[in-house]
Amino acid sequence: MFIRASRLYDVESGDAVPWDWSKRQPATESQREVERAFADVEGD
Repeated sequence: MFIRASRLYDVESGDAVPWDWSKRQPATESQREVERAFADVEGD
């Protein structure tokens, strides 16, 4: 099944969901992973 990225949205809010296709997850989760990794490197 194919779903266009423009059709991914939050049913409750009606807002579009930015999607990270490389990791197959919401872009916000990918951003959190990057921020956690950066914090780990900065903390060392």
